[in-house]
Amino acid sequence: MKNIRVWAAERPFAAAGLLLLVAAVYFVAPVLFLDASQLFGHGRQEQGASEFADGLWAEIGLAGVLVLAVLLLGWTRETGLTIMPRWRASLFAVPYIALVLLMVLVTYGTVLVQDEAFALTAADWRMVGVASFVALVVGLFEELLFRGVLLHGLRSKMPAIPAVLVAALIFGAFHFMNWVGGQPFDVTVMQVISAAGGGVFYGALVLWTDSLWPSIIMHGLWDAAVTLNQTMLGAGEIVPEPADGAAGLTETVYNPLSALLSPELIYGLILLGLWAWWNHRRSTSG
Repeated sequence: MKNIRVWAAERPFAAAGLLLLVAAVYFVAPVLFLDASQLFGHGRQEQGASEFADGLWAEIGLAGVLVLAVLLLGWTRETGLTIMPRWRASLFAVPYIALVLLMVLVTYGTVLVQDEAFALTAADWRMVGVASFVALVVGLFEELLFRGVLLHGLRSKMPAIPAVLVAALIFGAFHFMNWVGGQPFDVTVMQVISAAGGGVFYGALVLWTDSLWPSIIMHGLWDAAVTLNQTMLGAGEIVPEPADGAAGLTETVYNPLSALLSPELIYGLILLGLWAWWNHRRSTSG
């Protein structure tokens, strides 16, 4: 174990790349056992809390293995996993929380306009609760991998802000695996761009707080809100299911331009700019 930690300390970029490669193989491998006719955009998009909650134990196992790998490398502090966040810097997450709540309220209002009697059942809410926990576990895995392991490796080769941007792009590109697994291409492109924008914000939050936990919580909150929205839209029958099995309304709902102009990306870039200014000010005044 000591030799592994020494190697990881001397070659953080290589160690991060190795873990990223293992994760990529894990996500691609199941494709080899699926029906070829359902791959590369010919399947369907997961909808709602029920399908998301089905991955509970798989996500727990995946996150657990990654945490063990980080412990093996001795990177708990390097990834920000065992560092308490700066609470004042954590306040930068408040506008993001407001954005997520607004998104949920808009979706609820849209469904309510279509059906004044709309309401989720007790079973729906229980499933949303399980799915929200899964979302937090997914946030732990993805943030530890991309804003923890990968960002640490990239920062050994480049300054912090370029490292955040590169990690965000790689994080977004990883979502093309959903297309390989059968998700419609236009839906996947939206996810790729949106995830990259979110990655910029999460990375900026890590730089400001020196901890991984604010980004884990915000990432989990976002996934939970998206799942709740899909559940409400599905219960309100706002998103129809076409005969070919692909998710409906993709031309109007999934607009890549709207993802490029997303509040996540814009706010993340603002935070990166403020972080650069703040560090420059501290270095010149000191």
